[in-house]
Amino acid sequence: MASANSDEVGRGRLFGSETPLRALDGGEIDLAALRARTVLVVNVASKCGLTPQYAGLERLHRDYAERGFTVLGVPCNQFAGQEPGSAEQIREFCSSTYRVSFPLTEKLQVNGSQRHPMYRKLCLLADEDGEAGEVAWNFEKFLLAPGGVPVRRFRPTVDPESKEVREAIEALLDGWRPPEWKSAPAAEVRVGDRVRTESGIELAVTRIERDFFGDAALLALIEDSSTRWLKVPSAVDATVEILRA
Repeated sequence: MASANSDEVGRGRLFGSETPLRALDGGEIDLAALRARTVLVVNVASKCGLTPQYAGLERLHRDYAERGFTVLGVPCNQFAGQEPGSAEQIREFCSSTYRVSFPLTEKLQVNGSQRHPMYRKLCLLADEDGEAGEVAWNFEKFLLAPGGVPVRRFRPTVDPESKEVREAIEALLDGWRPPEWKSAPAAEVRVGDRVRTESGIELAVTRIERDFFGDAALLALIEDSSTRWLKVPSAVDATVEILRA
């Protein structure tokens, strides 16, 4: 089983030894195999208005499996108790109703203090509107490039077979390159970026306070996660390094 080095952990990579996963049947999930593929992580539920998305997720899985893609379903009962069943009940529902062939994890928490370590990192990823943070509802989708790198976030109502999801998957399958650190003024930092400041502090930016202390020349970069709270003041024209998926 592959393990992530400290740099991979710092950059938010997943499926290393620090994010163990168990399958719905209680067995270990092969993390090395997941790290080698493009993965769409989706928190699923059996009694939700969005549950029919299972059909689209299964088609995505079958359409792209031979090219190195998999859906990873994560049963979760945190949203209006819409995944109340046992592991066996969930397995039977997915198999008989939607013929699901993609892997499912054991039931996990995706929000709050007991959220799984995988979701502590996934929730740092911003969506297309620049918003990171809590999973909004069942069927929120996180697209990971090979190596376990989160690159796109799609909110629950985005159809798994929509043009934007398919194009994002195909772009990764057609030759994704890992992001590189680039120097830029602090004013160009966005929510979701990983940043290294001139003083050597590294953080995953979840919020930005502009006009810090009423000064338009200052801002504060903030990491507000379940594992760390950090606020780093900076001049807007200070040079920082940015890692952007």
